Amino acid sequence: MVQNYYINMKNLLLFSVALVMSLNAMAQLYVTPNASSSTDSYVYVSDEVLFVEQDVNLVANTNDPNTEASIYLRDEAQLIQGATASANSGTGFISVYQDSNSDSYDYNFWSSPVGNPNAGSGNRNFGILNVYDANTVTDSDQTNVTAAYNGTPSPNLTISRRWLYKRPAGGGYQAIWTNYSVPAGLGFTMKGVGVTPAGGDPWVDPMNQLYDFRGRPHNGDIVVNTLANESVLSGNPYPSALDLNLVFNDPDNIEINEFRFWDEDRSINSHYFVDNKGGYGTWIPGPSPYATGGAYAAPTFLNYDNGGNPIGATMDSGEALNRLYSPIGQGFNIFTDIAGDGQIVLKNSHRVFYRESGSLSVFRSPQGAGTGTSTIGNPENGDPSTISSEVDPFAEYPPTLRFYTVFGESHLRDMLLMLSDTSTDGYDRGLDARHPMDGKNAEAYFPIGDDKDFLPYVIQTVPYSVGKKIPLNFVIDQATPVTIMATEEINLPSKVVLWDSEGNTWQEITNGNQAELQLHEGTYENRFFLVFRGGPDPVIDPSTISVNNRSAQVNNNVDFFQNNPASQLEVANPEGFVIKSASIFDMSGKLVLNQRDLGDSTSFTFSTATFSDGVYIVKLVTEDDITIDYRMTVHNRR
Repeated sequence: MVQNYYINMKNLLLFSVALVMSLNAMAQLYVTPNASSSTDSYVYVSDEVLFVEQDVNLVANTNDPNTEASIYLRDEAQLIQGATASANSGTGFISVYQDSNSDSYDYNFWSSPVGNPNAGSGNRNFGILNVYDANTVTDSDQTNVTAAYNGTPSPNLTISRRWLYKRPAGGGYQAIWTNYSVPAGLGFTMKGVGVTPAGGDPWVDPMNQLYDFRGRPHNGDIVVNTLANESVLSGNPYPSALDLNLVFNDPDNIEINEFRFWDEDRSINSHYFVDNKGGYGTWIPGPSPYATGGAYAAPTFLNYDNGGNPIGATMDSGEALNRLYSPIGQGFNIFTDIAGDGQIVLKNSHRVFYRESGSLSVFRSPQGAGTGTSTIGNPENGDPSTISSEVDPFAEYPPTLRFYTVFGESHLRDMLLMLSDTSTDGYDRGLDARHPMDGKNAEAYFPIGDDKDFLPYVIQTVPYSVGKKIPLNFVIDQATPVTIMATEEINLPSKVVLWDSEGNTWQEITNGNQAELQLHEGTYENRFFLVFRGGPDPVIDPSTISVNNRSAQVNNNVDFFQNNPASQLEVANPEGFVIKSASIFDMSGKLVLNQRDLGDSTSFTFSTATFSDGVYIVKLVTEDDITIDYRMTVHNRR
């Protein structure tokens, strides 16, 4: 008995030249059938880690068809091997489970933890015939393969080969068919089986298939070839969890810019590109500590044309998930922004024992399309029901602003702005992530780099200072209303506003507020900025302010918010400045509202219910003739 895992001793035979068992490790593991009794031998591990310092040598079981595997990993059990160069060998194999959470119409990105156990030693290629259908905890049947569009879960698991593809760097998507052609470390696509029953929650796909991966366990250094400014479909190649922070920060992997994860709306039952919608989420380690599971910008769900090119026109997105520990079987894209030596190396030192049921690991959300709401929430000010039960609400989180940019009725973009003293205003590897820029008709992004040579980013980390201005650029191909709102606020030191430098207008996007813009076709650079406005504004006696400074003081202490759901303009006047007139003009200069002698109230509201959708100029005049200007966008959504 080994303390850190359960071993079925009935049919177990372990021996080697230098077999060593400690409380939690073996130096070498050799499992072979018992020739004297003609019985099979196997190791059964449940909900624990099996650690082997050196190699695993497995001889195929042939006596009982119900116990063919040499190692069974069950109930989130995992196999981890040491840093030695020993290669696995033998004709035997391990058996490890993973769920699909998808039906015949939904893609998953996979990476196999096993290869075909043929002659010789070392890692071997994977093929779809390494996938089995579980009957009992030890007995499984090899999958069948069909050329039909839909796979079936019963009476025998049958996988459609039409959706099996790999994509090496620079090679495009390549069909796998039934060949053992997927090297260790390379990912592949596969759709699920069966069809989701009609009815129920339209966003949840209850269809699930339990796959049994059987083959020689991958081990040791695994090389994935890359090209600069491209992504390769890779994934976790081991029968254990993979720490993406360790992968990212390994000195051999300086090429990595970010990891990208595919997700899609699983409520749609169609094989046609034009009917489906999905997209890529973006993950980087982000600033420490890693209580949040790294930084993840949720995917924007987009429609696609017949060539597979994104064309926009959907208001759905994926969820903001914790991706720090990549579970067994997880496939993802590795995007590299520099050439380096052209190789990413995955290592045993990157492997960890972390259960997929933990809060910082997910293969695929059981939810299809979502709102993009984070699974973490705001531990101080947010709804406590959004905080994962496994996340310590008192843990230290890096200050984080997650916000949506909503483009009319087309689509939205989830973005992250974080604060860290270890960052700069320029590009910081691991703290900033490149933008997928797949919203073809409209996009918002952080420009990082020289004004004449910047690149677009979807996640940015900066050092904090009061008044810091972070550029936010837009690309719009037709006139559209744009709404910007915070969806997650964690430990922010101040409120955040959107500043339009052209009109010198400010709109808060935190604390339940949102900014409304009406943008025409074009590219908007160096005009809009996210600005940290500091803590509470100081209370100042107006009589002590000089005439020259008073105008700035008044403008800095009067805030506007166009509340389109309520069809009203809301004005905050916390210092109680006396307002003698309020006027609103449309863009043609026509006066559409005029009120006088409003007094010194700390707040005012003006109805905009009868206004046409568009942009308006607001002018307030104080008793000492100081003018306060504001540009608002009305969108009554009739």
